[in-house]
Amino acid sequence: MSGISRIRSAKNMRALRSSSETDRSAKKRFFRSAHKMKYIWDKSGDGGGQIIGDDLSRGIKFEEDFLRAYLISTNYEIDIAFWKILNFLRLRENHEYFFRNVSFDFTQYEDYRFVSKLPHRLKDGSATVVFQLGKWNPDIVPLEILKQIIFMVHVQELRNPMTQASGFNIIYDFKDSGFRHLKYGTPYNLRLIHDVSFEALPARFLGFHMININSIGRILLALARPFLPQYVEKIFYTHSSLKELLNYYPVSMLPVEYGGNLTDYYPDDWIRNANKEHGNFPLGGLKNIF
Repeated sequence: MSGISRIRSAKNMRALRSSSETDRSAKKRFFRSAHKMKYIWDKSGDGGGQIIGDDLSRGIKFEEDFLRAYLISTNYEIDIAFWKILNFLRLRENHEYFFRNVSFDFTQYEDYRFVSKLPHRLKDGSATVVFQLGKWNPDIVPLEILKQIIFMVHVQELRNPMTQASGFNIIYDFKDSGFRHLKYGTPYNLRLIHDVSFEALPARFLGFHMININSIGRILLALARPFLPQYVEKIFYTHSSLKELLNYYPVSMLPVEYGGNLTDYYPDDWIRNANKEHGNFPLGGLKNIF
């Protein structure tokens, strides 16, 4: 999946589209790019649609909303959008379990509540996902299900046009992480996180906030850093105290345990519905939620 990085460096990508861009301008931009994408697809000549030179995309009917998300996330750079879509298809071919839902209502079990989405957005419109590593017990929740849930939360949230345009902030909480987690920080797993996050998903990331970092957390972060894209270093924050989060978030947005005033923030209903929707994930992607 390193092709995207080569394209980015070769083309010297423009700065991400400003969120203040007018709807009319955005629509014109989308339709120009979508028309060109459709032309390249149809030019393959098989009548079913295909990205030139790649059989994975042959005959797939892609949702317009799905394509739009990739155009937005790549600042309408069509070649990079194509690369990401192909990587998404390869991910499905090589890791099919990502595209299945969890077969039971896991939201009612505390052991499965290690990832959540904060109920409010920052002023820039971005959504915040919280991953609490210490709440994950590998003896109870297999690694494959952990990956399914985290992937599902991000993919289903990306069906929201606001998140497509404004992106994600991620809070990684290392409280209570231990040696039982360290063995999963393998190059294979870390590379997979990189590929899914930065090379396949149509996602924009605005900030990665590391909190409650203990000795295990420091080791895991040291192992992960070589796999981070260069631009992530500028938005990668290791906080020495929880008070530092208040430099980025208002008190009203944060849970009590992080210095805020949210007492019950786990989105049971949203995650339950997202898991249900994820169980019917077509090759061509899903429509937006609105």
